[in-house]
Amino acid sequence: MIERKLSHQQAGSLGELLALAKLNTLGLAAYVSPEGAPGHDLMVVVDGQPRSIEVKTRQFRSKPTEITRWPVDLASKGDADFFLFVELDIRTLLPTFYLLNNAQARETHRVSAGMGNCYPAHVRKLAVANNFSALLPPAVPDAQV
Repeated sequence: MIERKLSHQQAGSLGELLALAKLNTLGLAAYVSPEGAPGHDLMVVVDGQPRSIEVKTRQFRSKPTEITRWPVDLASKGDADFFLFVELDIRTLLPTFYLLNNAQARETHRVSAGMGNCYPAHVRKLAVANNFSALLPPAVPDAQV
């Protein structure tokens, strides 16, 4: 068990790798974007077309409501096809994923004090936890963990 939270960079890298593993276990062709790729972290092939995914990870110690926001800079990340918000339970390192398309992510986005954020309560209203059906062929409805 981890006693303290990971650094933001460690949590972000772990969230990306957990997302990559999850996408591949669903049978999707998913890849880490090249280092420094603008606007996204992962690529996934959907219906034969590459789609970009921006992964945002926040961690909690006791309950997911400790996460108050996912910082998102739409000026540099706004072209991603999908946004994958990750709630990481630091005690178990188990993630909960919320997949939003670009329009949904923009709907949750608010700017305050010059910073852009997507807020968990709104994200959770728009996306079912661990539902990746937007990336899967229609023959696989409601693909969840």
